[in-house]
Amino acid sequence: MGIITENYLLFLAIIAVLGGVAFTKNGASLPEVLNFGRTKKLTSEEIARINKNRKFGEWTPDPNFKTPIPPSYANWDIEKTKPVPYRAFKHRYVVTMGIRSMDWDEWIQLDNEWLRYHELKKARVQEKGEALYATNPKARAAMWEFVDELKIYLSHRYPTLFTYYAEKDVMKIIPTGEVFHLSDRISQDPAYIAAMWLQDDIAIMVEDENGQYILMAGAIMLAGFWRLKDKYMMPLSQIHTSGDVPKYNLNLKSGMEKFFVRMGLDKPVVRNNYFIQTDENLPWSTSIGDEDTEQVGWYTAPAASDINRIYFRSERQSLRRLPKSGAIAFTIRTYFLPVTEMVKEPFIPRRLFDAISSWEPDVQEYRGLATFKDILLPYLEQKAKEQEDAGITVENEPQVFPF
Repeated sequence: MGIITENYLLFLAIIAVLGGVAFTKNGASLPEVLNFGRTKKLTSEEIARINKNRKFGEWTPDPNFKTPIPPSYANWDIEKTKPVPYRAFKHRYVVTMGIRSMDWDEWIQLDNEWLRYHELKKARVQEKGEALYATNPKARAAMWEFVDELKIYLSHRYPTLFTYYAEKDVMKIIPTGEVFHLSDRISQDPAYIAAMWLQDDIAIMVEDENGQYILMAGAIMLAGFWRLKDKYMMPLSQIHTSGDVPKYNLNLKSGMEKFFVRMGLDKPVVRNNYFIQTDENLPWSTSIGDEDTEQVGWYTAPAASDINRIYFRSERQSLRRLPKSGAIAFTIRTYFLPVTEMVKEPFIPRRLFDAISSWEPDVQEYRGLATFKDILLPYLEQKAKEQEDAGITVENEPQVFPF
């Protein structure tokens, strides 16, 4: 009986090699499995069940899943398409994950500030070099997968900005003439390539054997308040605790870690947040210190004295899981405008005044309230009263969050 069993296993192994069938060590977690000498392709639902019960750090690719190809953005114009006016604050501030389902068509949002952001990134790389981007060898496949997803999405969504030549695996930025030869996957850093296409910063999070998601690749070029070196190769929890994110352990840690582990391929999400900045520098807020020094923070910032130098800084963050690697791709698009411009919008001064006034002490410290409260809050209250005198009151405010 033992000889028969051994011969049978040898027979299966030969068929597997000849038929190109691959097995994991448990023999049942790859998209194709042997079935009486024939191969049977697993469905996405079957693969999803395998991944749901996976060991940490393991992932079964889903060859069936294809990111939906978006339609062309109607009438998109590199000079005329304005940024989406995210105003992601409510009258009362509450610490939550704040995630919402994301429409695949809206994965990457580009606008008439694209060229400015692109030139800023190029200038930053010229100055800072590889301090702004990195790809750990363990995340190289995931980072290239992200680039491959982008080249299809962007060339379809923004055809006046990008052209992708599939036969040569070449991506071209039409207005600048820049060409990216993607077939060279040895000498190029895919994090840099992705950064040159987007207005966003990028973080690729890879699951380790303990179920922690580690920032193993990314391009952090316009983040304002943090640098790649501050967070690179950190797990998700440490990224937040090292930055003293308020109430992270109490309100966010457990839910966020479970969410990352369980996130499905077809469930992308988006979230928004906001900050106040006391200088006009998008890439790095000089108010909190020199970017090249180790210790930076609000405690080094001088008190704001000019309302015209106070800016509203908002982020739109998208999260999605990549089908081949299982890594989570995190994009961070920053919107940046003077408060003096934003308060001209109806209902905004009162809503922002109330939101900031509701910050609890730990949030106040984290967001640097002491630095700008004496100049910003009276200004917002004045503008709110002007609107209320004109009939623009809370009672008739539309519920349009996060806009």
